[in-house]
Parts: sequence; C-alpha cells; structure tokens
Amino acid sequence: MLYNRFIAISTFPVRRQAIVDKVNKIADGLAREVEEAMQNDLMETVGNLENFVKTIGKPYQDAAQERLDKLLDLQEELSNVEKKLRTLRIEIQNVHLS
Repeated sequence: MLYNRFIAISTFPVRRQAIVDKVNKIADGLAREVEEAMQNDLMETVGNLENFVKTIGKPYQDAAQERLDKLLDLQEELSNVEKKLRTLRIEIQNVHLS
C-alpha cells in the first residue's frame, strides 16, 4: 500500500505536466481561432469601408471627371485658336510684304 502511494505521488509531476500541456494545446487552438475570427472581421470591415467610400465618393469623382473633360476640351479649343492666330499673323505679314 505504501508502494501505491509512492507511485501516485511520484507520477504527480508527470500527470501535472501532461495536463499543463493539454491545457496549453487547447489554449493555442482557441487563440488561433480567435485570431482567425478577428482577421475575418477586419477583412469584412475593410471591405465594407471600401464600398462605403466608393459609394460616397462616386458623385464627387464623376463631377471631377466631368470638369477634367471640359478642361481638356477647352485646352484643345485654345490650341486650335493659337494655330489660327499663327496662321493669321503669317498671312498679315505676307500682306504687308506684298
């Protein structure tokens, strides 16, 4: 009987370590699950924010693009006017020389 008690007491540290290892393994698994869930929530939130920004910013982006298109048209028109002015200057110079 004394021998059984000694075995029980002598194996206590081994059993304790086995329980600690098991708890650590479960805790690590739980930590991975929580981290994965947090990462998924973060990705979903980022996606929702991107969609929100696109939706809210769309009218402003469209207005800016419209203004840019008008400015490009105006720039082209000014370039054409400049070419006509050069042509007219040359014609005027030719008239004065004749």
